[in-house]
Amino acid sequence: MRGTRGLAHVSVLVGSFSLVAADAATAEGDIDLDLEFGAEYNDNITIDSIDSTSRQGDSMLRINGSIGAQVLEKGDTSLSGRYSFFQSLHQDLTTFDLQIHGLSARLKTKSGKVNVGASYRYDHIRLDGDGFLDVHAMGPDIGLLVAKKVYMTASYQFRHQAFADPARSERNADRHSADAKFYFLLGKGENITVGYDISRQTAGIDSLSYWGHTFDASYKKPFDLAGKEATFRLRYQYRQKDYSAVDPAIGEERQDKRHTARVSLEVPLTKKLEFGAEYKYVAAISNLPVADYTGNSVRASLSWSF
Repeated sequence: MRGTRGLAHVSVLVGSFSLVAADAATAEGDIDLDLEFGAEYNDNITIDSIDSTSRQGDSMLRINGSIGAQVLEKGDTSLSGRYSFFQSLHQDLTTFDLQIHGLSARLKTKSGKVNVGASYRYDHIRLDGDGFLDVHAMGPDIGLLVAKKVYMTASYQFRHQAFADPARSERNADRHSADAKFYFLLGKGENITVGYDISRQTAGIDSLSYWGHTFDASYKKPFDLAGKEATFRLRYQYRQKDYSAVDPAIGEERQDKRHTARVSLEVPLTKKLEFGAEYKYVAAISNLPVADYTGNSVRASLSWSF
């Protein structure tokens, strides 16, 4: 299992980078740069993409970075591009260091009162210096104010994943997803968000193909902390996967459920420097023993925006 346990956060990281790319907003020709350095401890390094659980913990350094620019702006229409980078450096499991290179593009415009967009992203993921996984994701999205203080977004995404190792080719998969989110705007930056996502993943073999359902909710509260506008966030997600065929390892169809809870704090230290801290708890419930586990992680970081 050389070079596998460090992939605990691949899916989360790829999703986070995609959000950064989608939300980036600069004037045409301007370049924005973001850097983040942090430390994390996770008491159970796991790899969801290949169903591997280490049952042991490790600490790591994390380096995040991105550079983006808006290459076109004409009225309500804009086109932006971004490159992002992530590197983890483990204290003990050094052969499990993870690296992600991401390239993305986003086109957005308005049609009446509806915000319309389309995004594409490519991620090249390396583990212990070797190629591990390539991911392409693309799709359209819309956003509109459906009530005085309720904003809704909806999107469709097609995702293709391909593993570098031919021995894992049965895990190569296509995924179609559709989701909707509602943002309840409470004023002064405070909001509550709820969402639902349905997905269908088709892998090389039926026992790895599934229907997925994800429910999530979050709460954001800005508040004054020693004269600084800090931000408190509380997030919860429930995910369920219903697999399509009997898994030979257990002699029945696999059923996965997962609860994930996060609490985080962001505190601006200067105009461009911010401190962040997060605690995350995961309870993965599965009839496949290797995918049945709990995990806790804590993280602290410093972020610069230029």
